Amino acid sequence: MFKENLIVIGRKNFRNNTKQIDYFLRDSVGREEYLFTKNYSNNSYDLCKGGVRINTLLVTKSKDYRIMRLVEHLKRFVPYLKQEYGFV
Repeated sequence: MFKENLIVIGRKNFRNNTKQIDYFLRDSVGREEYLFTKNYSNNSYDLCKGGVRINTLLVTKSKDYRIMRLVEHLKRFVPYLKQEYGFV
């Protein structure tokens, strides 16, 4: 878990006839870093369009397959975020 207030934000990316969501990480200062891009789904976009705390997202449990894939993918990024950016 992170002590800092990190927010995951999802933005639509409908270029090249593909529907995708770009996910960004906003830190407490307001700096945004690109995380990854996933295929579009209404539920995962609705969850992240206004921003959701990363700690909340990491412990989310849902029956929706796409939300759980997002959570699993984000869990793989946790060691990278801690090492590269020094988030604790």
